Amino acid sequence: MSSICIKIGGSTVDATGLLDELAESLTALTVQGHYPIIVHGGGKDIARQLNLLNKEFSFVEGHRVTDGETMETVQRVLSGDVNKRIVNALLCRGITAIGISGVDGSLFEAEKLLAGGKDIGFVGTIKKVNRRIVELFKTGGIIPVISPVSRDTAGRIYNVNADLAAGELATAIHADHLIYISDVPGVLINKTIQHEIRISALEQLIAGGQITGGMIPKVRSAKEAVERGVGRVHICGWHGPETLAGELAVNTSEGTVIY
Repeated sequence: MSSICIKIGGSTVDATGLLDELAESLTALTVQGHYPIIVHGGGKDIARQLNLLNKEFSFVEGHRVTDGETMETVQRVLSGDVNKRIVNALLCRGITAIGISGVDGSLFEAEKLLAGGKDIGFVGTIKKVNRRIVELFKTGGIIPVISPVSRDTAGRIYNVNADLAAGELATAIHADHLIYISDVPGVLINKTIQHEIRISALEQLIAGGQITGGMIPKVRSAKEAVERGVGRVHICGWHGPETLAGELAVNTSEGTVIY
């Protein structure tokens, strides 16, 4: 049974009807013999809640500066509201799903992340993955829905980037595929989706200015995942319940496959 790690962003979760389509897509994957694992973000939901609290926030190198009050909000929104919305949608479609965070069972062991040498609060990176947790769910036929909020060995809770969490998880379990569902359709080169990119070409594309902005850390994360044993990494948009099966099939990807 092949393992597929699927990262969905907060904007994806909010799209009308998408969670129902995701459930349909996951059902099709399991019938085909795949084992899907969901990792999710929720940046827009966090921003909305912080705005309601009149709490200002900023970013350093793409990471949200996270003080103690912000960390409480992040955990409540990601591991509570967003996580349970996804789980509930899957349960309503007959999928046996369970919602956890990186804290539960010490799935993710985190450590403090410094961004550009700066202390940006309770922001972490993943040091270790407890693969046994995922193996237990896989044996039981349960699909985990994972919030990236994680802890260190002293019990401090950290805000962890969901792309990073998905990459580390996929690497740890030697996933056959890692799929980033994004709000962009793929990696654009000269305004055209590049359907296949070898990892050996990525740095040249970045240096040449053909890959820019927020796509740079995503493709570098993909490159590292492939180098560390993940079969293929897919970056794509969502285009209906056939999205996941289409990305996995040969020659039908509408996004970008990095290998």
